[in-house]
Amino acid sequence: MSNKCTKTYPDIEINKMASVTSTITEDFLTCSICLEIFTDPKTLPCLHSFCKDCVNNLTILEGACINSYSCPICRESFQLPKSGADDLKTNFCLKNLIDFVTSTKKANKFCSFCHTKGENNDAVALCLTCNDLLCPECADHRHRSTTLTMHHRVVPLAEVTAGKYNDEIRSKQKIPCLKHEGEDLRFFCEKCDVPVCRDCIVLGHKNHKCLDPSDARKDMEDSLYSLMCSLNKKVKMFQNAKGKVVSAKKKIEVERKKVTNDLEKQMDTVIKNLTESKKTVENEFNNIVKSKQDILQQQEKYIDSERKVLNETHSFCSNILRCGSDIEILSMKAEVKECLSRLRYSNDTENVNVIETSLPKIQFCSAGNVFKMEDDKGPKILTALRNEDVPTGIQKENNGEKASKVYKDQPKKFSFSVKDDNEPQKPLYTSVAWVDENIIAVVDQINQKLKLVLREKGVIMTTVIRHCISVCAFKDGLACRTEDSMLHVFDYSLELQKTFSIVSALLTSYSQSTDVFWIDGLTHICRLKGNDVREIAIHYPHAESGLGVPMFGHVLLNGMIAVSDWEKCCVFIIRKSGYIERRKYIDSKPGSISSDSNNTLYVCEFQRSLVVVFTLKGNTIRAIKIGGIAPNPRSIAIKNDQKALIANGKSIVEVDLNEF
Repeated sequence: MSNKCTKTYPDIEINKMASVTSTITEDFLTCSICLEIFTDPKTLPCLHSFCKDCVNNLTILEGACINSYSCPICRESFQLPKSGADDLKTNFCLKNLIDFVTSTKKANKFCSFCHTKGENNDAVALCLTCNDLLCPECADHRHRSTTLTMHHRVVPLAEVTAGKYNDEIRSKQKIPCLKHEGEDLRFFCEKCDVPVCRDCIVLGHKNHKCLDPSDARKDMEDSLYSLMCSLNKKVKMFQNAKGKVVSAKKKIEVERKKVTNDLEKQMDTVIKNLTESKKTVENEFNNIVKSKQDILQQQEKYIDSERKVLNETHSFCSNILRCGSDIEILSMKAEVKECLSRLRYSNDTENVNVIETSLPKIQFCSAGNVFKMEDDKGPKILTALRNEDVPTGIQKENNGEKASKVYKDQPKKFSFSVKDDNEPQKPLYTSVAWVDENIIAVVDQINQKLKLVLREKGVIMTTVIRHCISVCAFKDGLACRTEDSMLHVFDYSLELQKTFSIVSALLTSYSQSTDVFWIDGLTHICRLKGNDVREIAIHYPHAESGLGVPMFGHVLLNGMIAVSDWEKCCVFIIRKSGYIERRKYIDSKPGSISSDSNNTLYVCEFQRSLVVVFTLKGNTIRAIKIGGIAPNPRSIAIKNDQKALIANGKSIVEVDLNEF
């Protein structure tokens, strides 16, 4: 049989016995677990091979009590037989290649025949027929001195290590039959689809059609060709996809650098404009100051002059009255009386009235963010890929969200007065909640205050809470969460009743709810009813589908729970039992949540200045742009299906829900 036979198909070349020196590499013969040359290589169903001992060690690393293990390379699951790696299929191709490499490698080798007698004589030749290593004496005289070995082919070992007989040695390697000792697999049983030896044909495969391996291989190549063609097309598809991904990454990097440079240029322009604006305002301000200073300077000079005259006249009259005689005083009567009368009734006192002078205040004028980021609609393939990442058992809805309504006119502004002129800093309203029709609760994060506000009358009650960020109203009072994950429960007199720790997120609810809800860590939902706290375990079919970074939450009228998660960029829909039913993905980090009596959810999107409205099934109803009335919304609260309160830090807006 020819040492090398090649059959060529389009895009595929199949070699029956490729030249060993041109195909074999050290990586091909190296176990990827121990990084050594394979020892008794075993092949997994995914066709990756490992040392037998390395496969057995997986039971120690992953636990012997489990039945399923993962391939260390491709992570495909496989079942390990009860007897371990011994019953896995041996990769005789690798095994024979390793034996071949070992036999042809340059190294000090000893004569096989002499070694049986306890002698270590260096080998200088190799018998290609029986694969024995031979010393000079055995090569020239002993080995071929019997009738069984007289025709064996003995060649110099130097020529073997030089690669002269590589293909011949490789072609003579056999696979031993595991059932019949001393027999090699020589034929292929077409019925049983397995290689067999001569004894197998007589004992176990009698009357079966057995083919020569070369003929069987031809039939196998024809069946494998169509599979390999399909696989080759898939490989090309993934290669093209990889090229597109690399191209997209490069494009993003180029655009990132461009945007960064443009941002720096815009920043320089903004700084330049700010500097010029500062100089202009500063010059105007200095001119006003100088004008007022000049007026005051002139007034001061006039006052000093008049005051000097008055003082001197008063001093003169006092001295005459104190030191002059009667006749002396009477002789000056007319002049003194005239002077005093003139000074007394003069109209110069108008210039003595100094009007209180005030300077204009300079404030930084900002109509919004200096920089605004707008998301381009990404390719649909990215959304499709993200949908496929959801583990089995979690239903996921991600409808394209488009603003179905945009406010053009300013709606009715919030009629509650929240401002307090005595506060040290400009307020930052981060959370708002309805108490009843005319009272709301507001969190001012900057001034660290929780306020109760009455319509038309303003703030009626305030308490200081360090690091407060969110508030929820319930039937008996208010619950307030802080930045350090503490939860404080107050009555409506703002008297502290209870405190809890390790609160990841406060869950808002309708104001007449008798319970307070929050998320404890990432695994439980806590429910405070009276003085009792009940824990509800959050459960889901896959660990990777659990909560990541819960930030906001809401309890609906039907008892279901919605949680905004910033790590997963989605809203989890959780049943009353704690089971995660589905995720609703949002294009940016979802914010505060509220709902109406139909259990329709309203979720703030801070970055895009949106309120996204969707059902419990995750179907988007609409997305409303509210940048014109409340850009970057931080909190939303709905009352009686009629009104919506929206806090965006700077202000609080009341909107008719019908406008949504």
